[in-house]
Amino acid sequence: MIYIRESDVARLLTYDEAIRAVEEGFRLIEAGQAVNIPRSRAIVPGAVLHVLQGAVLGSYRVAGLKTYLSTRSGTRFAILLFSLDSGELIALIEADRLGQIRTGAASAVASMHMARVKPQVISIVGSGRQARAQFEALTTAYSPRLIKVISRTRSHAEDFARYISSRGFDVRIVDRYDEACGADILATATNSKDPFIRGDCLPEGIHVNAIGSNWHNRAELAPDAVLKADLIAVDDVNQARIEAGDLIMAGEAAWSRVVPLSSIVAGRVKGRPGESSITIFKSLGIAIEDLVVAKVVYDKAVKEGVGLSIEFKGMYP
Repeated sequence: MIYIRESDVARLLTYDEAIRAVEEGFRLIEAGQAVNIPRSRAIVPGAVLHVLQGAVLGSYRVAGLKTYLSTRSGTRFAILLFSLDSGELIALIEADRLGQIRTGAASAVASMHMARVKPQVISIVGSGRQARAQFEALTTAYSPRLIKVISRTRSHAEDFARYISSRGFDVRIVDRYDEACGADILATATNSKDPFIRGDCLPEGIHVNAIGSNWHNRAELAPDAVLKADLIAVDDVNQARIEAGDLIMAGEAAWSRVVPLSSIVAGRVKGRPGESSITIFKSLGIAIEDLVVAKVVYDKAVKEGVGLSIEFKGMYP
């Protein structure tokens, strides 16, 4: 078994690789070559243990889980990766940075299949690590002429804008959500409990990646914004029924527009019904995304001799 630390993940994994792996993961889901189990949670006073698990065939041939514990002192993430061929535990991977990259990669994949061709303006709501991952992934897939940023804290927006500018992109800080929605792609990456994107903010042709919440009682998109969409993709429909607060709050009418992102990626459902269509990807984060990206990290770690090798038999005697 190889133990791979956060610093190694950050060095080994590129957004290009993550985007390709996540896209292939969705193709394998649609082909019946991957099994995703929705997230489960063990909730006790002061702590929540989250577990996502699954198995994927194709060229990956791994099974495993991502687990993370959230407490008042923070959240720690880990992936256990097993080989389907040998049955061995092949890797234990610290997975905070991996999760950020794979979440950004999922938004990039959804945008590539659902947004207008060659988007010129991308807006990002939020300024934390997930917002930065959205920027990094989307600008790996596209070369927009302008990035708009909005954050509740002006100084955080300014810091983020300086980072974007340092990467060679024109950037503008905006103060209102309707200004942010004047874009080809809008990514919402906040920890807001209450919806803040209204339906009248969304112009024709916009694609929205809503990634901030995976709890049934939290949302970034107001019900009228969700119901304004012509098509809504989710990374897993069963998981969305449990924890996609944006869709749950919009009521049963929203679900008639919901399709698995895997069906869009595989070409069975058209990702953009028309040039003026409003489309939404409600991102939750699923095990298959983690597993395919973890396998990329593992393969590169083996090739480059990175990580701590630990003997793990897991059997007695």
